[in-house]
Amino acid sequence: MENNSTLEVIYVTQNNIIQNITAVGKYNISMSFYDSDSFSKPVLQSPYYVDLNQTLFAQVSLHSTDPNLL
Repeated sequence: MENNSTLEVIYVTQNNIIQNITAVGKYNISMSFYDSDSFSKPVLQSPYYVDLNQTLFAQVSLHSTDPNLL
């Protein structure tokens, strides 16, 4: 992702039931998807499709000087 970009994560279900969770704020984060739990090989293709109930490995880091923000 480029700096100051907006990310939307969506998923497609077989029965068209979609649940949305929305939050507003500005955060400095980094996020990567990986093929395995070794977190050694990031997924670079987009879009990245996974099957229903397939394990998805993601690494998200929050970069903040605010000690109360977790």
